[in-house]
Amino acid sequence: MECKTTKIKKCAFLGGPGTGKTTLIKQLDVDYSMAGYASSVCLEFARTYIIRYGPPTSIFEQFLLYEGQKQLEGELSHCDIIFGDNATVMSYVYGLMLCNYQDPKEVYALMKLYEWAMKDISDYQIFYIPREFAFHTDGVIYQNEDMAIQVDHKIQDFLDIMNVPYTIVGGDLEARLKIVKEKIGFIPKRDCAFTPAKA
Repeated sequence: MECKTTKIKKCAFLGGPGTGKTTLIKQLDVDYSMAGYASSVCLEFARTYIIRYGPPTSIFEQFLLYEGQKQLEGELSHCDIIFGDNATVMSYVYGLMLCNYQDPKEVYALMKLYEWAMKDISDYQIFYIPREFAFHTDGVIYQNEDMAIQVDHKIQDFLDIMNVPYTIVGGDLEARLKIVKEKIGFIPKRDCAFTPAKA
């Protein structure tokens, strides 16, 4: 029996809410799937959590979000490549914003989230999406623009302070697609040309 030994490539697109991450990863999935890759989109578990339970207000909820994101990614282990608009490391970033530093239990929880983040970070190829478009809410995003910008800064600070390699992906959708494809490689595994059947 032949076993699949190739490690899945996990591309994580990080940035605050409303930066265009989901639009980008959906188009990447289409392009790579059409080119013959076993690709998939891994949407953030936090979105489903917020719809069901409301916005997280406690650092301890970040452990649930971490496990949910981890499970979603695990369910796509059959793929060559997955494109995610989140990563397990984001639980630590949001933990930084929720932590009551006067409470030893919350500080300990933050330390555990940090430990898990640093354990997972090498599993991802990280892309950072800067805020280039006007902020708008979609009914699920609960942050206002000021908070969204704060999230942007927390993410980039985390990546820089921890010396995590990442690629900044800016511009319009076409420019962003080009940057990502050049970084991770885009060699079609099959002919993408579509020839309609003759009547």
